[in-house]
Amino acid sequence: MWIITTRGFLSVVQNADAKAPHEALLVRARVREDLDHFADFVARHGARPAVTGTPHFDYGYRLTTSREMFASYLTEHVGALNYPNFKNEIGKEDPKRAHVYMGVWTALRKLRGPQAKAAKP
Repeated sequence: MWIITTRGFLSVVQNADAKAPHEALLVRARVREDLDHFADFVARHGARPAVTGTPHFDYGYRLTTSREMFASYLTEHVGALNYPNFKNEIGKEDPKRAHVYMGVWTALRKLRGPQAKAAKP
């Protein structure tokens, strides 16, 4: 699953190497700060997980966590949601990232097909 928030972009998958419930998910990021934000969240609820650098992989940083911890992270983000337009919010917080996210938004808009018209904000 891909999670794109005002605090970063994460890719989350089942951890095929998990040996315990607290390792059930593999959370990956391309930007260290994005994963550090999640690791800081975990640290507020217990021990901070180690962020591993994996420069030869598609996602350069990763850590493991439990399904419950990641669900709590998402719940906190939903509870704190206080803006009416995601693209505008990113633009206020991080214009460089907003430009990248706009590329993602544009690419995903193609899922609607060629008949889709752009909505006016």
